[in-house]
Amino acid sequence: MAGRKKVEGISLAAFAREMGVSPNAVRQRVKSGRLAKAVLPDGSIDSVVARVDWFANCNPNQQRRKPAAKTSKLRADAEGAEETSEYDLKVERMQVDLEAAKINLERLKETTVDKEEARRAIRSLMRVFRAAMLNFANRYASDIAAEVEVDAVLLAGVLEEQMRVALAELSKTRAPMDAGTFGESAC
Repeated sequence: MAGRKKVEGISLAAFAREMGVSPNAVRQRVKSGRLAKAVLPDGSIDSVVARVDWFANCNPNQQRRKPAAKTSKLRADAEGAEETSEYDLKVERMQVDLEAAKINLERLKETTVDKEEARRAIRSLMRVFRAAMLNFANRYASDIAAEVEVDAVLLAGVLEEQMRVALAELSKTRAPMDAGTFGESAC
């Protein structure tokens, strides 16, 4: 009983099905030498090497592919798990690159602000606010005291003490974007 010859790789037709192209397209690439490294001595095709060579020498936008739903369903049935093709990975990578390019464009147009720059601006604003509140009692105590007819020095002391208590409470409040507390000093 003569047995079949054991092959190391897969057949040309199997590789064509895997790639979603006709067997003739694979034959043409082998004949032209673009898949020469993938052809094993027994005539079968090393699938991994062939896929690398295939995508290195083609434009994925010009490739005719079978509908993804049919091929992925067949793969899922055959292997028990859904597989992502190299083409799909390239498309995902291109989408990520496109999103990064859009972010860079927004930065160039100055429609976005760097997170660290926003944190520094918030800290600076809060320092100015704190200084203004600490000076409030000294600047306005005499005017308020004259209006309500109390001792200006006593009123200034009470106002300053209450401002410090209010600022201490405010310093425990979290700033936007996790910049730390408002009372934190900058680096």
